[in-house]
Amino acid sequence: MPPYRGEGSDDMNTKYLVGIAALACLLLASVPVQALSPGQDFNGPHYNLNIIGVPKDKVADVPAWTNENRHTMFVPLEKKTNIFMTQGEDFAVLDANGCDGTARFQLAQGLYEVYAVALGKPNGKVIITPNSTYSVTTTEETVFYLGSVELGHSRKPSWERVTGLFLATVTLDTDGDGVGDTTYNNQWIFNIPDLLDYWWDYDNHGCKLTQVRFYPAETIPEMGS
Repeated sequence: MPPYRGEGSDDMNTKYLVGIAALACLLLASVPVQALSPGQDFNGPHYNLNIIGVPKDKVADVPAWTNENRHTMFVPLEKKTNIFMTQGEDFAVLDANGCDGTARFQLAQGLYEVYAVALGKPNGKVIITPNSTYSVTTTEETVFYLGSVELGHSRKPSWERVTGLFLATVTLDTDGDGVGDTTYNNQWIFNIPDLLDYWWDYDNHGCKLTQVRFYPAETIPEMGS
């Protein structure tokens, strides 16, 4: 993990936050990943995103880091955050400080199987709800395969397949005549050409650490298996 440096923050606060990030790596290493999807190789290449919950009295200490190679972002421990996502050339945390209400993350181009786990102190949880807007009118509300997912644990953390947060069914009116003419069914959200914004409503209730893993997929993942 690359070193973190906070602009305008003192060494004690920076060391505290770096310590949290280091602890995150230790916790993640101790949680086995089980194949929740048939044929998924969890030892294969993947990208880890760590979402760390920050206590209220430490929120002001989170700096706006500019190193896009990091794998960590910070959000309030007891509050909602909008995590906006796009796809680009490579994975990157574009805005690591979600304590101001928004964070930004970029996925690399391609399709992915996605898994997530809640770690840290037991009984904390987070509810993730996907949202999207488009550059044209939608004739019906966008339906995601997973309309929301709740991650938490009481004793033993467990991985959940959350690929469905990225699979959308929507009908668009692309010619503006008031009638839906283009329908996407369980489509990878970033493959919809008229997508304007996609984000997670990350509603944190004491979850100190969520890890999200992205595994490359050759085709749009099938759900229900």
